[in-house]
Amino acid sequence: MTTLLVDAGGLFGRRNREEKMQTEFLCEVTGSLGYDAIGLGEKDLNYGLPFLRKMMENYDLPFTSANVRDPGTGELILPEYLIVERRDVRFGIASVMDPQQKIITMTSRDADFEVADPVATMNELVPRLREEVDIVILLSHLGDRYTETLLKEVSGIDLVVIGRTFRNLKTERIIENTVALAAVHEGRYIGRADIQIAPDLGLKNKIKGVSVTVTSLDNAIDDDPTVAEQVAAYKRSVEEYRLAQRAQFPRDQGSLEEEFLGEDSCKKCHQTAFETYARSAHANAFSPLRGKGMNFEPECLSCHTTGYQFHNGYDEGQGRNRLTNVQCEACHSYGTQHERSGKWAAQAENSCLQCHDLSNSPHADDGYEFDYATYWEKIAH
Repeated sequence: MTTLLVDAGGLFGRRNREEKMQTEFLCEVTGSLGYDAIGLGEKDLNYGLPFLRKMMENYDLPFTSANVRDPGTGELILPEYLIVERRDVRFGIASVMDPQQKIITMTSRDADFEVADPVATMNELVPRLREEVDIVILLSHLGDRYTETLLKEVSGIDLVVIGRTFRNLKTERIIENTVALAAVHEGRYIGRADIQIAPDLGLKNKIKGVSVTVTSLDNAIDDDPTVAEQVAAYKRSVEEYRLAQRAQFPRDQGSLEEEFLGEDSCKKCHQTAFETYARSAHANAFSPLRGKGMNFEPECLSCHTTGYQFHNGYDEGQGRNRLTNVQCEACHSYGTQHERSGKWAAQAENSCLQCHDLSNSPHADDGYEFDYATYWEKIAH
């Protein structure tokens, strides 16, 4: 018996610093498993091409892609295909991803990459690949429907592993003379296919029999002791990192006895003011952090949430996470300290400069300093 270990792609995490740390840990563990080929998914470029190449080099990760190019040079960003030989059988392994899926890195957008049509790519590649190998394997990061469309238009692919799917293929499935395999995303399942290959590799149908098993990686599967300790050590390092980051922005302002009530409480009595606020950028200040993967960064949260450095202010945990955005109390302080003497207005003006400094103001890149009178007109209420 000979074994090939492959993955259709989508290994990397979401676009934020903590997920990037987790991705590197995952790459380290994945590298230790000895994969023969890994397809490229759009998420695998979440942290940019240099990071992907660094992971490939550091952890011996065999990523491949036949249809993603650098638009500036026209060159493929990864090896077009990989050839793996086992017991005198040569396997050619290629990967394609869906051009309709946006590639957005932490620093740029999909203009940095050009994704060619998968059908055209494989129609051109498969004949060349067949001249070098006995079995052609496609790692298709296209999902179910697009993969099936491709197989109906491209002949000569012996086996396909489908990525970006939410469906396990628990039994043998043949699509246009191609054996299709799939285990759903996020490492929840692992698929195994025992395949009989015809002794005469000159035959059109080289795969003569397939037996498929898909296993759920739930609590019924014992943890590997070595990997379990690696995971525990990683979790400890993440917590240490979080505490170190948070320590630079201590929650030491305000009072333990006071509470932030949230914008809905303010709205009950201050409808007109709330409508003005709701149209302002303050009311949507948290969304850009999510878009840039910075919604766990204390430096950003201190100004894009309400009360981050105050007792009982914004926290990622349940209950306090409703205090996203620059809500009323971000400027006027605790709702439980509601003042009707005019003191709140003065307090609000003073609070602006805590976040709107030269580096963090509208048009700061052009050298403009924040001017309260000018910008107050945009949110006057």
